[in-house]
Amino acid sequence: MINKKIGQKIKQIRKIWGLSQIELAEKVGISFQQIQKYEKGSTRISVVRLQQIAEVLGVDVSDFLEERKKTSHVSDYTLRYVTRGDPLETIQALNKEEMTLLKLFRKTRNKKVRDGIIKQLRGIIELESRR
Repeated sequence: MINKKIGQKIKQIRKIWGLSQIELAEKVGISFQQIQKYEKGSTRISVVRLQQIAEVLGVDVSDFLEERKKTSHVSDYTLRYVTRGDPLETIQALNKEEMTLLKLFRKTRNKKVRDGIIKQLRGIIELESRR
């Protein structure tokens, strides 16, 4: 039963990020068939593999293991950009442009570049609020 619940969480978060099973599998370094088995709960997932999947999806491993009502432990990077409410619910509400922006941002590995993008967006918002 626990394997199925973990698999459902993996699938839910993968879909929130707009990733296919193939994309997730490539990022983790396994076959998409293995992702299918994890998501169905037909294959037990190791802690190491669960950690790899959590890192790719930007969540904490505990997100797959515990039942929550309204709280979530999304990675520190994600929490910095979510202002209130349940981070996973906020992510689900993103429109196509926002999801594209987020996907591209997540592909940016250089921390200085990421920080620069955030500063630019904050500057734009500040300028717009002055008008």
